[in-house]
Amino acid sequence: MARAKEPQIGTVKDGKVYRFTKAQVAAHWIHTVTFLLLLLTGLAIYVPATSWIGYLFGGIQIARIIHRVVALPYALFALLILLVGGGKPTKEWLKVTFTWKGEDIAFMPKYIVTEFMGRHADDLPEADFINAGEKVNSLLTIITLFTLSVSGLIMWFPNIFPSWLVLIAYPVHDLSWMFMTCMLMVHMFLSLIHPKMRAALKGITTGWVDEEFAKSHYPKWYRRVTGKDA
Repeated sequence: MARAKEPQIGTVKDGKVYRFTKAQVAAHWIHTVTFLLLLLTGLAIYVPATSWIGYLFGGIQIARIIHRVVALPYALFALLILLVGGGKPTKEWLKVTFTWKGEDIAFMPKYIVTEFMGRHADDLPEADFINAGEKVNSLLTIITLFTLSVSGLIMWFPNIFPSWLVLIAYPVHDLSWMFMTCMLMVHMFLSLIHPKMRAALKGITTGWVDEEFAKSHYPKWYRRVTGKDA
């Protein structure tokens, strides 16, 4: 039996538009689940006040093993999926993430707080695939993936690195997971609680988002991929 062909990005069907490929959805959840496991086991290992979390994993020593085992898929799997299976959509995401324009700069001080509080301004600068706030999230995700992976590797094998580099790795690792945890909390608020952004959760679970949501939040992207007016 032939496999159903994956829709093209921008396909409109039954009031929904295809926004994320299967590779993007898989990479998102692999990154999310592995980071949460690393966060919980890391807290159990290194933070005395939360050492009780270790019991959820069968003890501190098992938590240590899980932390090291999960570090590999966290560092590699999501990235490999995006590079191998993401194709053009991944390239466009990276291009948009690293391309900052005047409307992005204007969004940050003027609109990011009101958007966060659920007030979608009429004069909001038009967003492409992601808005300026989501670009910050993407940039921090990419940066912390690198800093956590590299610093974790140095901490894992301290005997093969200079002592000064090992000393630097610890605060870099701590600052990285703290930044990423803050971003995760914001991300969860927007996707689970925020009244006007919860629709985005469907996109990163099924690949499809409501057409009206795409029109109002990502009008440039909507026009570009569908050929329709937002």
